[in-house]
Amino acid sequence: MERKYNLGSFFLCLLFLVLTLYSLYASRNQIWSVAPPVSIFWLLTGITFVMGCLGFKDNRNRGARWRSWLTVIISFSLSAILLLGVAVNIITREHITSTQSPDSKITIDFYTVNGGAATSISVLGIVDGPLWFKKNIYNDINMHKADVEWTNNHTVTINNHTLDLNKGETFSD
Repeated sequence: MERKYNLGSFFLCLLFLVLTLYSLYASRNQIWSVAPPVSIFWLLTGITFVMGCLGFKDNRNRGARWRSWLTVIISFSLSAILLLGVAVNIITREHITSTQSPDSKITIDFYTVNGGAATSISVLGIVDGPLWFKKNIYNDINMHKADVEWTNNHTVTINNHTLDLNKGETFSD
């Protein structure tokens, strides 16, 4: 049983590491994120950490011990980083409004993001996709509100910036 914990937690840890890096990349480059929400991710990495600790009982060889140490170190680090991500999402984001396209197929949620004394308040627009998929389509620095007007079912004007969502257009200041 210890061997299953050792191998399973190691491969889960690697999967979560790759998904975390992809999620950061998707958020930065404003593409669809396929990773689950940060809170669920944090819970899964915590479970992986516990499984990695149980995997320490597998002392068959040097590789098993290295796998256990790597799993515990990586999953603990990911848990700490994702806990910070959960805190940032809760503390710095404040929901402004949600808007739907005229045909109700596209929903955009707008948030103000306050990074503290060193940064200015910005507006973030996120499109909800299927399941938990999300895409940042709008990020405007030094803005406190979101004036939204739909031109048609897939074209939206946000604070005088027109985006065609069918073409995948985004705005980032």
